Amino acid sequence: MEERYAKLINYLTDYIYTVQIRDGVAVDTYHGPGCVSITGYTSDDYNADPDLWHRMVPRIDRDKVLEQARRALAGEQVGPLEHRIIHRDGSTRWIRNTIVVSKDESGAPVAYDGLINDITTIKKAETEEAIRQQQLVQADKMVSLGILVSGIAHEINNPNNFILLNARLFTRVWADVLPVLDEYQENNGDFSVAGMAYSGARNKLVQSLHNLVQGSERIQNITKSLTEYARRDGGARTEPVDLNKVVAMAVAMTENLVRQSTTNFRVDYGANLPLTTGNVQQLEQVIINLITNACQSLPDNSGEIKIKTYSSRERNEVGVVVKDSGSGIKESDLKYIMDPFFTTKRDKGGTGLGLSVSYNIVKSHGGSLMLTSEPNRGTKAKVALPVVSPHTGSPEQTVR
Repeated sequence: MEERYAKLINYLTDYIYTVQIRDGVAVDTYHGPGCVSITGYTSDDYNADPDLWHRMVPRIDRDKVLEQARRALAGEQVGPLEHRIIHRDGSTRWIRNTIVVSKDESGAPVAYDGLINDITTIKKAETEEAIRQQQLVQADKMVSLGILVSGIAHEINNPNNFILLNARLFTRVWADVLPVLDEYQENNGDFSVAGMAYSGARNKLVQSLHNLVQGSERIQNITKSLTEYARRDGGARTEPVDLNKVVAMAVAMTENLVRQSTTNFRVDYGANLPLTTGNVQQLEQVIINLITNACQSLPDNSGEIKIKTYSSRERNEVGVVVKDSGSGIKESDLKYIMDPFFTTKRDKGGTGLGLSVSYNIVKSHGGSLMLTSEPNRGTKAKVALPVVSPHTGSPEQTVR
């Protein structure tokens, strides 16, 4: 019977350990055979290295683990503690350590028994659920923002249409009146217009009307972009996508941030890009995120951001590259940069969801999102998507 129990214990995913106490000091520790399945270390490993039990705990959790042990040695009843350990194979595991203290007749602690439960799977499920909840919160905020933006764009567009209509009218009127005023000046000499000499005001008025029309048209384009971006996303990824148009929309949406961040901004649109299939709004979200990250990485406005769209017949892909000369990402952080909630901008309000969401969007489109970076030398983000059609309507162009 004892042999059968021993075999069962060897296959337990949880294990029990015992610490013998004398005068408040640990004098002997026994780790059950089940420790191998959770930690990768045998009972003999723990006997050979008395400090192994806390050295295998990451620094972030080590103090609270040592505090739990200190309190147990002092005879206090302590609650269960959840913390991480580094498995012998290098992986990180989550465990729950539950301690029960035994005392002698005088009330002095003589031992405590600990039950170690492997809760890695539970923690993974909790993390995934937290990610889903956070994404739902972000999605809800984006829906609310979309409704708000759409309403604001509509309110701005109404008076702007009135301004644009009249500005164009006055431009045509001025073009007809100008020859009459020129003739009058030629026959009668210079005269005053709004307190200014006509000879000096003539070209300024022409330029002012031109700027008025251009500014109003720019407002019209911005509100149109906001309205299109805020429209309801059906979630389907089956529409033909011109990547040049996606990038152009993202650039328009981030224009103000770009102007504040850098005076060296360039976009090169590849000629005759083939189409991909996907969801335009989701892909716009990816490019907006990459441009925003690039802007935030620049220490001052002398930094550089370059965007380029391209196609590759050999790899049957179409893509976009966003490159900046900003602060870059440390090599130790780069491998975690796509992980949910990992961010190097926590002090600036970063949630660590931008790149994670972008990565999943691109992946769901059958593509890839790759980052290469070097501290203080900048970062390059590359989005590659599969080609589905050779047709395109976007000529090659370069814009500021």
